[in-house]
Amino acid sequence: MGSQFPPCADCGDPDARTSLSGTQVCDRCLNGRVSQRTGWSRLPDPPPDEVMRTADDREVRFCYRLTWAPSGVMSAEAEEADQPPGDGFRFGVYGEHDADPDAVLAQLRRVVHREVGRAYLEPHASGAEVGGTRWMIAGDDVAGRIDWSGDGSVREPSVVIDGRRFDWDEFGRMVASFEGWEFRMRLDDSSDGVGAGTGGEGEEHDGGEAGEVIALFGGRGSAGRDTTAVPSIDEVLAGFLAVQRERLAASTYARYDDIVDLLRHCLNGYGYQSLTGAEAQAWQEAFDAGDEEAFTRLCGPERIVEHYGEFLGYFMVRKVAASKQQLKDAGTVTKRLARWLAEEGVVETDAAEQARDRAADAGRELPRADELGHHLFLHSQRTRLPEDPDDIPDQDWVEDHLPITRIEDGRLWFDDIGPVEVPTAASDLAEVGWHVTVVLARLDGAWRLVQVGTVYP
Repeated sequence: MGSQFPPCADCGDPDARTSLSGTQVCDRCLNGRVSQRTGWSRLPDPPPDEVMRTADDREVRFCYRLTWAPSGVMSAEAEEADQPPGDGFRFGVYGEHDADPDAVLAQLRRVVHREVGRAYLEPHASGAEVGGTRWMIAGDDVAGRIDWSGDGSVREPSVVIDGRRFDWDEFGRMVASFEGWEFRMRLDDSSDGVGAGTGGEGEEHDGGEAGEVIALFGGRGSAGRDTTAVPSIDEVLAGFLAVQRERLAASTYARYDDIVDLLRHCLNGYGYQSLTGAEAQAWQEAFDAGDEEAFTRLCGPERIVEHYGEFLGYFMVRKVAASKQQLKDAGTVTKRLARWLAEEGVVETDAAEQARDRAADAGRELPRADELGHHLFLHSQRTRLPEDPDDIPDQDWVEDHLPITRIEDGRLWFDDIGPVEVPTAASDLAEVGWHVTVVLARLDGAWRLVQVGTVYP
């Protein structure tokens, strides 16, 4: 990258970017002066230049900087080399003065890799031309950096998206394709934290918002919902399936599609019970107007993982009468979905991790619980009752949903009732804490299974 700055007054480095009381110094000498004056540890040299491949298959070389900002915080920057000032990708991360420099640089590199691998624009015949290609906004959101136009006679700024500079008129032509849509523009100073000037969404830092984002909203037709950049459940699930379609065989993808469809049914059938206030009112108005899928159309993706327990622990077991393969798939698909939601940044990492754990447990437990129910049901068919079951005393007859509290080889205890003789194959599958809907009868002094319903892990 050709230097646009005078040489360093201390060491003669040709790239002296910082002025201290009228004296130009390079980054290394700046860091040395600040460390000497403050007693802070001297910052290490930044990592060497790195070549990356963008989402549209370009090779881009990045150079790194690690310096002290005027405010006293640690500043890590990455910018596209071999570009005129203001052009190309540029990313920034700040850390406290006592932060670990390696951790700050690692955070910067994560941002760089994530954003360079994401394209906000796509080629389109009616788009704005840059570099011999016409570009349009690929989805319904776009993020970038606002910069000086480079011409003092032009009052309007330019914007840099995906590392490409567009003047204000060119950007306007791209936005014009969204005529009739609503939008909200959020402008963040890069000093607030990660992401500003990156051309993409950054990670939060010290409570700061993410980077410079211009979000566009296509009318979801939501009743009473404030249109925000948060995608709906329907939009997120569609995005998840689109990614899986690209990587899975057709037969496997069909199973993913089946589980996601069941998840949507569960959310639309039961998710409204978790809503309160304005959200509940908006859902009720839409539902009363005939929209039976209002929940997944109006609510954000955080609601997906909130209802994993209900979906895996109740809906799939009780409402679907799912096959063993479906139960196994439910755990697999929801686990991958939780991870993808976290990677996409639409669900908090902690919530996604808890959901992944729940899904992983379900993937192991649901098929076993289904098999246990099958064994217990077959065993219950062997129980012979008196000609008139009403002759059995009330204290010897139990109909309830009970936990398994104790397990021995060929014997189970349901709550405080037991032992109940069962096949060894059943006791091998059972887990303490699982619940079973049962009818039990005490015959000749021993408890027997009469009927068996659903087993809930």
